[in-house]
Amino acid sequence: MRRSRWKENEIEDMLRELPKLKDDRTKAEVFAKIHNKKRTKHWIPLIAGVASLFLMVVLASSIIIEKKGTTSQEGSGSSGELSISENKEMADLERQDASNKENPSEDKQYNQEFSSKQAEIESKDKVSEMEPRKGEKAKTFAQAIYQDDLKNASIITMGVPDDQMNFIVPISIKLKHYDESDTLNQLVNQMSEIEEEQYGLSDYFPLDIKISQGNDMTTAHIDFQEKSQLLDEDTLFLHSMEETLSYNNIEKMTFSTGGKQGARFAHAGYLKEVDIPHQKNRTYLLYQRDETSPRLLVPSNMGYQDFEEALQAGKGEADIEGISPAIPHDLKWERISSYGDLVIIQLSDQAAIENDEESLQALEAILFIAKDFGFEKVKFENAPIEEVGQLNLTEDILVPKAPNQVN
Repeated sequence: MRRSRWKENEIEDMLRELPKLKDDRTKAEVFAKIHNKKRTKHWIPLIAGVASLFLMVVLASSIIIEKKGTTSQEGSGSSGELSISENKEMADLERQDASNKENPSEDKQYNQEFSSKQAEIESKDKVSEMEPRKGEKAKTFAQAIYQDDLKNASIITMGVPDDQMNFIVPISIKLKHYDESDTLNQLVNQMSEIEEEQYGLSDYFPLDIKISQGNDMTTAHIDFQEKSQLLDEDTLFLHSMEETLSYNNIEKMTFSTGGKQGARFAHAGYLKEVDIPHQKNRTYLLYQRDETSPRLLVPSNMGYQDFEEALQAGKGEADIEGISPAIPHDLKWERISSYGDLVIIQLSDQAAIENDEESLQALEAILFIAKDFGFEKVKFENAPIEEVGQLNLTEDILVPKAPNQVN
């Protein structure tokens, strides 16, 4: 073995020549320093584990949120404002948009088609403003029949007592066009078929009478059975027949009993004939038995001196169950004037009219009041909107032919 070239005494001499180092720490301080270093090394793995766990929680949360977002987007289609068919149209447009982005040359054509589709959807929404949406309760206002509705049809109107026998309510049925000479036969048929109770009215028809044409086309002849109950309940019967026949171009009723001329009524006395007035100067109110029945325009039982008085009476409250005003209090007018068969209603600036059923039924009530006073046309001036339903408020409006279409 090779021996070291340094001797022990030489090494000791060299160490003595090194500078002296002095440590002023006590033994306790040195021990504490060593212990603290060991504790720090023990915490490092723990901190790393906590950080890993936190990272896993963040990643899991982001995945859950993403899934929820996807589910929400999938379910949002059922709660939108557009109908199912409209959503489908918009989806088709979006797919077409993606396709056009790949083909920039077709962008112009796409934009035109998109605008057209969008306008069509908006048009459908506007038309359906007064129609019930799917799932909503159907509207209950029975609208009037106008001349334009009768191009290929005719109407039969019947005056039916309400369920308390207080008013005679005219209801109208539109039929395929028939010869006017057959009007009374059509009337008798409808009296046999009508189901009055579904409209909230009394089960009144058919009657134990025979109805036939009189001496001319404007006369209806009625033959009673001996001791007919209708002879005792003559007030209700005569009012019902007057209301019925006046809408069917009949101007006179003649009577017989068991084939013999005349009829003896309990209250009206002995009558051979009765003229049917077509101008009764009445107002119109609303009748509705309950929420399941339609709202029907009903003429009052009394007449009024002038047209404006009758209009104002249409706003009045009747202390009768099922009867309410047909004209709202906030539909106000400044003045009323007439020229021949035209009546002009100057609406006030505060007149509340909207394109809804409440306004439409109010305007139709006014039209029928005008009809009852012998007017054929009504002009609304200073109306806040141009149209309500099918009524054009910028033009003279022809009064309707009959109220309360029920078919």
